[in-house]
Amino acid sequence: MEPQTPPKIKTSNSGSFQTQKIVKNCLIFLAILLVLAGVYYGYGLFGESKPFFTVVVDCGSTGTRLNVYEWKINDERKMDLPILLHSFPHESAKNPSWKNGCEYHCMQTEPGLDKFVGNFSGVRVSLAPLLRWAERVVPNDRHRDTPIFVLATAGLRRLAMEDSNRVLEDLGGVIKEYKFKWRRDWIRVLSGREEAYYGWVALNYKLGYLNRSSSQLPTLGLLDLGGSSLQIVIEANELRESKHFLVSKIGVVEHQLMTYSLPAFGLNKAFDRTVDMVTQVKSLGNDAGFDVRHPCLSSYFVKNYTCSVCSKSESLLRLVGDPNWEKCKMLAQAAALNTSISDWSEPLLSSSCWRRPPHEGKNILNVAINTKPRMQYHALSGFFVVYKKLNLTTKANMTKIWETAQHLCSSTWDDETNVSGSQYCFKVLYLASLIDDGLCLGDADITFGPGDISWTLGASLVEGERMWRTTIGPRTLIPTSQFSILSSSIFLFTILVVLVCVVYYCQIKLPMPRRRSAVVGLPLPSFTHSKHQP
Repeated sequence: MEPQTPPKIKTSNSGSFQTQKIVKNCLIFLAILLVLAGVYYGYGLFGESKPFFTVVVDCGSTGTRLNVYEWKINDERKMDLPILLHSFPHESAKNPSWKNGCEYHCMQTEPGLDKFVGNFSGVRVSLAPLLRWAERVVPNDRHRDTPIFVLATAGLRRLAMEDSNRVLEDLGGVIKEYKFKWRRDWIRVLSGREEAYYGWVALNYKLGYLNRSSSQLPTLGLLDLGGSSLQIVIEANELRESKHFLVSKIGVVEHQLMTYSLPAFGLNKAFDRTVDMVTQVKSLGNDAGFDVRHPCLSSYFVKNYTCSVCSKSESLLRLVGDPNWEKCKMLAQAAALNTSISDWSEPLLSSSCWRRPPHEGKNILNVAINTKPRMQYHALSGFFVVYKKLNLTTKANMTKIWETAQHLCSSTWDDETNVSGSQYCFKVLYLASLIDDGLCLGDADITFGPGDISWTLGASLVEGERMWRTTIGPRTLIPTSQFSILSSSIFLFTILVVLVCVVYYCQIKLPMPRRRSAVVGLPLPSFTHSKHQP
């Protein structure tokens, strides 16, 4: 009987080598992906950054305006604020056919959105031409990456919350029809302090004060006169316990600020108060119907007028010009001091600033007491419009302003061809009274303009911080440090490099498959070759 040959144990090496090859290829592919990812993130640190855009819609009390800003990260000094490349519209972009354009560097539709509560079509008519213009300014391939911030000011602030929310919802309905990047919380009503702070950021950024490393040099004070409110931001001379106190950390230096938003001191509100004062003075003899004879208007001026601060019985009236220099000057001073006139024969209380406390109950400010020494102020918006209209120099002193006001009044009050110009008589008188008596800044260093600065620039920087740095924690009024985005990118790149090294070493130390010749613990069978007997 022949012995049985045991089955041979197959020890194939081809499968093991194939597995090893697949593992090696996968590891190499993974390492390449990690390196590419590291290069991608590292390029943001060492390569040239691309420009980006932000769109800001200003829903004001007199109209709706839109600005587009183009930015670039400072590749050489990434800790700095972004570089503003272009601001639209600019002087060369003015279109003579654009109706109701602003007095200075903006696109505008009128009236304000507070007139369109529950009127979606009115909101769309106001916003659509502005958004179409923005679409032409921002490149098509950047629309979906460009955030749009729709921020309302005093016009919607004075509405009931239910009404303002209805307007905001309608705004969202219009915005979503376009391709810009938007969120519901980017459409909101600004507080007065936010509006003032954004104006201060815009002014000091544009004139190069926010990246200064020396804390000894104060920033510029802001005087921003709107139609409904007056915004004031100054750098405080000491730490204060006040609802108006704000610490700004934008830029490389921390600033302690006093921010004020005074709703009664806008140009339109101030004039309405003078109309109300005139109706209260019995000596004017305003018994003939609803006619109100105003001493700051041309003798040819006759206009139906709605007074927003007058009583309901007197809110609809007819203004008739009755020019009088002394009475007009007294009215402007009373409006600047937020006082009233009971009789033209009674002089106003002394406005001596040195006897006045820093902040009185009727929103009268003694700004000079709150500020650092050598403070310089820039007067924007309504201040700049009046300055431009009067052809004043940017450094016009108070004496020159008072002289210009008197000349303007005398030249327009009896000019039948320049009836509308007489309205600037009150504006310049109010401007002079506000600076000299109301704010106690008659001897301060005040510059009118520049005219192309708006709080929307500051809002674009602060609200648009997501485009140029990472915010730590919830969004706050005051932006956080730029260091987070820089450090997070470096950290991520370092982790990727470490992972590549780990993968590389793991690849070397992988156990190599060995050739198996027998099963451990089982002896190989032996074969005995028997000899055949003959």
